[in-house]
Amino acid sequence: MNSPKRSSLDEWVRRISEEEMPIFGHTVQQVVSVAEDENAPTAALARVILQDASMTARVLKLANSVYYNPREQQISTISRAVVVLGFTTVRSMCLSIALVDSFVQGAPRDRLTRELARAIHAAVQARTVALQRGDDSPEEVFIAALLYHLGDLAFWCFSGEAGDRLDTLLRQPGITPEQAEMEVLGFPLRQLSASLVKEWRINDLLSATLKNPDSPDPRSRNITLCHQLARAAEKGWESPRVQQLTQELARMTGQSDKAVSSRLHQNARDAARIAGYYGAAAAAAVIPLPRGETVVGEDELKVQEYPEPDGMLQLRILRELALLLDDPKSDFNLVLELVLEGIYRGAGMDRTLFALLTPDRRGLRAKFALGGGRDTLTGLFHFTRHPQEENLFFHLLDDPAPLWFDPAKRPEQRRWQTAQLTEAVGRAPFFAAPILVNGKAIGLFFCDRALSERPLDEESFESFKHFVQQAGLGLGHLSQRRH
Repeated sequence: MNSPKRSSLDEWVRRISEEEMPIFGHTVQQVVSVAEDENAPTAALARVILQDASMTARVLKLANSVYYNPREQQISTISRAVVVLGFTTVRSMCLSIALVDSFVQGAPRDRLTRELARAIHAAVQARTVALQRGDDSPEEVFIAALLYHLGDLAFWCFSGEAGDRLDTLLRQPGITPEQAEMEVLGFPLRQLSASLVKEWRINDLLSATLKNPDSPDPRSRNITLCHQLARAAEKGWESPRVQQLTQELARMTGQSDKAVSSRLHQNARDAARIAGYYGAAAAAAVIPLPRGETVVGEDELKVQEYPEPDGMLQLRILRELALLLDDPKSDFNLVLELVLEGIYRGAGMDRTLFALLTPDRRGLRAKFALGGGRDTLTGLFHFTRHPQEENLFFHLLDDPAPLWFDPAKRPEQRRWQTAQLTEAVGRAPFFAAPILVNGKAIGLFFCDRALSERPLDEESFESFKHFVQQAGLGLGHLSQRRH
């Protein structure tokens, strides 16, 4: 009897994972793998985000919101956001945006909009309650609450005809949601949530809470109470059920009913704004606000496929670099990542890369890259010295000077346009410059606009050179501090 139901559930998991939400699944795997690698610098998370211009814009919008940044420190780069807000906070932003992206592109069902609104509302409430409880990882609670009804969200987004049948059945009086789900699907949607969470290895807390929603564990109780609150508030913030839940949360946090009620109301306002930052305007509009308030719509974020040169952003990034160098926790990788981001987003490049000389100075290997096709570029950008072969990049490292490489306009450079160089970076013009630390070349920066085919210009070259110079000075400062 159980076999058909199980295969049906497996089919839904496979369909959602492989056909309907592969991008979300891929993003989850990237973020989870970065989190699980104890040797990976926090800057690795920045590279995951920076490969998506839309995600970059929204993470920065969130990072500068009062909810995440109450001190209102200006944050202009993803690298700085990770340093200021912490790895787990930025990771939760990344996962949340990826989730919302997966669903706002789906079928515009009212039930999907309401489920997404509840998920965001409950997650914001749960994170604040976790902070008030002194939870060790409020961001883990946030993600667990956000994805608590992942199966419902995925079903209502991609269900097609099965969704129509379930929607019709749910409108009939006297039938519970679980009864309707069993009749249409052969399994409750909470099982779909549990299976998807297991498939994507998202969050141990979420798995435990889904397995035992009535658990007395404070963290699981935090999640389930806030989901109950998000649903109850839809019937009015003055409803008896909201009052009862407010009292339970007051006992959980050790605060007065009045203080908790005020905080819950503010959380609802924050949730509506954050939903807008995520790009879920329809969900933001149905999150219930106290006293009949309405959410003010956010201006749509303008996202360009390729970064445009931005002088003000360059200045802000250089300021963030100075702040980073004053931070005792700053290190070699963080400085390089921030400079890379400055070149990429500030100078407006398509691809940016840093390559490091090997200790014997005979090899040059890509270490970090940003932009389109960064994995391909990183894989191809490796060179070894050969006495019989001239190589442009080793020439730059031996005789350090910034270079604007454009052999079509500078015939004297054609001798350097070798097959190896073309295979690694193509034939588009590029900038390259060695980075000097205490007078010694340790590697080089490379950037181009090969993908958009936009021309390079003198102003961008000056910006590039300035960032590379600041990187050298910054790393020199770090090396002296260590000694």
